[in-house]
Amino acid sequence: MWFAALGNYQGNRWFVNFMLRLLEGSPDVLALVARNPFPSAPPRYIRAQVYDYKFTSFADHRSSGAWWRRELKGEYFPVVSLKQK
Repeated sequence: MWFAALGNYQGNRWFVNFMLRLLEGSPDVLALVARNPFPSAPPRYIRAQVYDYKFTSFADHRSSGAWWRRELKGEYFPVVSLKQK
């Protein structure tokens, strides 16, 4: 989904539908991800954030084991829910 972050969610209707189906617990959509992030029940709220990923240095990788360093860039998709407040 990295390519979705090249624009915004308003220009990616498929992403809006993806988020809706995650909230509904759609088995077809959950089958698209490597592991179900919501194994007990669909989430009550959902959001998406954008991160910038960079490789760690060799020294950092040796000391921490981490391959990536990430920096939060901001909100991509606001917090939403199917439940009325």
